[in-house]
This record gives sequence, structure tokens and C-alpha cells, in this order.
Amino acid sequence: MKLSRTHLPLALCLTLLVRLSGPLPAAEPTDKLAAVGNAGEAFVFKTSWKGERITLPPGFAPAMKLKGIEEIRFAPGMFQPQSDSFFSYAIVFSVAKDQALSPEVIQREILVYYQGLAESVSKSQGRTVDAGKFTFKLDRAKQATGAPAQLPPTTPVTQYAGELDWVEPFATGKPQVLHFEIQAWSDSAAARNYLFVCTSPTARTETTGIWSELRTIRRTFEIKSKPNQ
Repeated sequence: MKLSRTHLPLALCLTLLVRLSGPLPAAEPTDKLAAVGNAGEAFVFKTSWKGERITLPPGFAPAMKLKGIEEIRFAPGMFQPQSDSFFSYAIVFSVAKDQALSPEVIQREILVYYQGLAESVSKSQGRTVDAGKFTFKLDRAKQATGAPAQLPPTTPVTQYAGELDWVEPFATGKPQVLHFEIQAWSDSAAARNYLFVCTSPTARTETTGIWSELRTIRRTFEIKSKPNQ
């Protein structure tokens, strides 16, 4: 069966799951990634972590209301339960300026994203999951720390801490708590709103290891070119 573009990322993840012990596929070149979603908008992640770009809403979570692009970088141990970087990754969402990223929107969209992901992957593996029982808590931080260095100093950045209780569907099929550190900002010149999401089952209080890597990726993140208007 031929899969549509919106289903390719899910198919890629399933392929990765089949070969857990092998290396992740090479990341797409920036110019190729830019062809998905908004033409001309290119991101730079200064890491060797592999990744992909998809459109929002993704095929596995059509109930999401945000429309735009998502670009992701997976930690090397993303699908390896014994790894210190299991299910750890960084995501950037880019949406048009008329799609406000309020706390309520972020809380709803992240929850819907993972509900859809768990349901789709579990179904493909012959399992059922009650995604309606998933919960996502979101709290605003007093201040943002370690925002992308490329942002002008005058750019307001809002930071949140999140906690998702869900069922990890790829490698274990068991309940899991994911910890989130999320930053949101706007670029009036590009007429875009951005959400940078770092997540891992490792607690955010850890300042070394995977959280050190995630925060370094965020701090060194750059927007190479703006979308065509």
C-alpha cells in the first residue's frame, strides 16, 4: 500500500522500531527538509542526531488544530529502552502568526499529539490503548533560560515545564512519564510563532547527560532562512 506524505513519518518510526539495535537513518539535508511545509524556512540543529520534517497536523494526530511544520531530532537511543537517551528528542513547531501559542493551546495540542501517536502505533502493533486517560500538566516557569542564542535579546521567550502520563507505544507498550521543557516565542518579521520542545523520561532536574544535550541543541538552534510570504 502506498502511504501518503503525512503518514511517512509514522512509517519511518515503525521502521526504526524494527531495527532498534541499528543506527538511525541519515538526516535529510536542510534544503530537502525545507521543501516540506513552508518553502524557504530552514532550521539548523547543531547536532549529529538524526531527524525528519513533517507537516502539522501529522497523519497520526489529525485532531490537532495547529497547522504548520514540525522538525525533530532524535537522540541516538530514542527507541532503545535500555539507553540513557530512550525516548528523548527535540522538536520545533513553526506556525503562522495567527495561531497563538497560549498555554491552553500548548497544553491541548501536545496532549492530542501524543494521544494520536499512541493510538496509531499501538493499533499497528495489534494493541489497544485508552488514550483518553492520558494527562499532560503544563506549568509556566518564572523565566526562560537557555533560549536559542540566535534570538535578538529583546525577543520575549516564555518557558514551560510539562509532564505527560501516557503509554509508550513503540518499544515497551508500558506506562511512561515524559518530562518536557518548552519555549515559545514569536518572530514578527517572519510572521511566525515557534515552539521548541525538549522531552525525555529523565527528570528535568538532571543537569548533565541527556538534558545537558537537549538544552545545548536548543541554545545553538538557528533559523537559517525565513518562509516565503
